[in-house]
Amino acid sequence: MQMLCSLTDGEKQSGIERINLDVKYLRGERDAKMLSTGKYITENSLLILVDGENSGEVFQTPTEGYQGSTFKQLSINNNMNTDYMLQVINLHRKTLRENKVGSAIPHLNKKLFRAIEVPMPPYDEQHRIINVINVAYKHLDAIMENL
Repeated sequence: MQMLCSLTDGEKQSGIERINLDVKYLRGERDAKMLSTGKYITENSLLILVDGENSGEVFQTPTEGYQGSTFKQLSINNNMNTDYMLQVINLHRKTLRENKVGSAIPHLNKKLFRAIEVPMPPYDEQHRIINVINVAYKHLDAIMENL
């Protein structure tokens, strides 16, 4: 994983009012809250939750704003299919959650995250895998609707 992804912070800015891209806003649990200083993130960036119970959860930002304090920006190598990499991360979320570090506020074990082994099929195969997964999810959704 360490060769394919990096965890960084947005660019520190102040004096410009922007939305606070915190977990409650990104989950749709709260309306936008404005801040005049923070770590700037562009629209459609990926943020990974690194602090708290659901460490490892990834969000795509719907708008530009300031990243919440419990996040790191997730950058994925351009030679990898983003959806494929997100599926690999999601596959390991349980392990990441069960191996958090810190006592007061448990957070993502970045060493464990970086050590995740990622199968690297050719790009076209990554795309095919994602298509198969999406079809399977559609079938599961249809089954759930008919229960």
